[in-house]
Formats: sequence, C-alpha cells, structure tokens
Amino acid sequence: MIANTAATALAGILFAILQSTLISKIIPISAIPDLSLLILIASAWRYGSMTGEIAGFFIGICLDAMGLAPLGFHAFTYTLIGYLFGRLQDNISPGPFFLPILAAVVATILKYGGSLLLALVFGLNSGAVRYLSFATVWEILFNAVLAPLIFFTVLFIARITEGRRSGFQ
Repeated sequence: MIANTAATALAGILFAILQSTLISKIIPISAIPDLSLLILIASAWRYGSMTGEIAGFFIGICLDAMGLAPLGFHAFTYTLIGYLFGRLQDNISPGPFFLPILAAVVATILKYGGSLLLALVFGLNSGAVRYLSFATVWEILFNAVLAPLIFFTVLFIARITEGRRSGFQ
C-alpha cells in the first residue's frame, strides 16, 4: 500500500508540474487537461480511499505551492476527490471507456465546485482561485477525452507491478 501511494503521489506531482509548466505553453487556449487529477482518480479507484486521500493531499499541497491559492486549498479538494473515488474500489469496476469518462467529468466538476464553495466560505480573492468559466468546459472535454487512456495506463501498470497471485501448490 505504501508503494502504491508513493507512486501515485509522485506521478501526480510530476504531472502537476508538467501541466503547469510545459503543457500550459503548448496548448493555445487557457484550458489545460488536469492529468494529475486523472491519475489520482484512476489510482484511487484501483487502490482504495486511503491511497486516494494521501496521494490527493500531496498532489494538492504541490499545486498549492505552485499557485496563488492559500496553502491547503487544493490539498482539501484533491484529498476529498481521492477519498470519494477510492470508495468506489470494491463497488464498481471502472471498465474501459464509459465510466472513466464519467469519472473525469464528475471529478472536474467536483474540483471546481469544491473550489467555489471553499472560496465562498473563506472569502478568498477571486484572482487566486479559478472558478467555473468557459475554459472549464474545455478542461472537462480534455479530461473526458484523456480519461480512458490514463485509466488504461494506470490499470496496466498496476497489473504488471502487482504480480500474480497463486493458490495452493
């Protein structure tokens, strides 16, 4: 569990840094796909809520350190999203196509809805937090398109690294 959590947090942090530096320069519009969020929900769905919570917290703290939002702002939303999608581990199998797309859309809406709610509760500056906008619609579309690929990659890596279970010998 510790290795899965550390790998998820590290991959999410690396993609958070990548999307805030390189990908933001490549894509001409202001909407950037949130690859760290997609990695978080795919890993949380595979490994459970504890992995989702811990990895979400570290990814969120990294995003807080890179952005203008107060420390703990993104950590709260990503921890909550990691927990919620981790609860799906034993209940629903993600499948190859439809549920990853639905999960990406729901997670992106939860991210912006939670951000808006936190900003309203704590009276945060609108320059530090991005709310629902036209760019959000593009981000939801980008996340929906990339979700099956990210889910497939995370589940493929999980199958390779977990090894085979065997019965009595």
